[in-house]
Amino acid sequence: MSTIPNPADAVLSVRNLTVTFGSFTAIDSVSFDLRPGQTLAVVGESGSGKSVTALSIMRLVELGTRGRIENGEILFRRPDGSVVDLVRTSEEEMRHIRGNQISMIFQEPLTSLNPVYTVGNQVAEAVMLHQGLGKDAARQRALETFELVRIPNPAERLDQYPHEMSGGMRQRVMIAMALSCDPTVLIADEPTTALDVTIQAQILGLMRELQNETGASVIMITHDMGVVAEVADEVVVMNRSKVVETGTVYEIFENPTQQYTRSLLAAVPRLGSMTGSAAPARFDLVGAADGAAS
Repeated sequence: MSTIPNPADAVLSVRNLTVTFGSFTAIDSVSFDLRPGQTLAVVGESGSGKSVTALSIMRLVELGTRGRIENGEILFRRPDGSVVDLVRTSEEEMRHIRGNQISMIFQEPLTSLNPVYTVGNQVAEAVMLHQGLGKDAARQRALETFELVRIPNPAERLDQYPHEMSGGMRQRVMIAMALSCDPTVLIADEPTTALDVTIQAQILGLMRELQNETGASVIMITHDMGVVAEVADEVVVMNRSKVVETGTVYEIFENPTQQYTRSLLAAVPRLGSMTGSAAPARFDLVGAADGAAS
């Protein structure tokens, strides 16, 4: 372990990360920093490498796949100020960090929650595993997190099964589980993709409120530039396994320097943009021109 020269600069630093699946390079020399209390959006179309980046931070890319971290560092500053390189950390240590100090919300809660256990038991199990609490204390912590994520009638909801809840409520359960151990870093991988736009707005608003309350740093993985505008402080734009542009959310939206970023922004529907047109407009192929060119 070492100490970051300026601990205020970053809670997580990804440096020259390269990930392969056999002969295919999914992540190519990716670098970015996540600062305390910040929301960093990693954005790009499907296949750009953004989700593999998230899975690599959790060291899940190696489990059940042929994924391999070939090069780079993932420096995580722990609450005591010490820094560990997650790339070189043992799996035993990762089991302590994963879900405890770094948590992840996946995009489809119905496939992430176990259908044969109540949602309360699943949240309590995570608390018992990582925090060492007894059964009663863990259930109380689950109740507290359900209240935190604004689940109505939380005491009754603890004993429900995933199929008894709506998509929005299941996603709130996933957020509760991710927050149950007070993580330093929260990774949200397309957390609203499976939800309708009304519930999506509620979940995004909830995540902003929870971040303010808990102080967690958030990495938001998304293809939706509307979500980026709603929640991000800084933005990392990925295309074809590489980072093509970084900047504050204002810089990315007001003065994008790369053609790929401009193509992503142009793909966002704008109210009234078809006024006077007799037929639907043709969509340009995003990234048809190499995203690295301006």
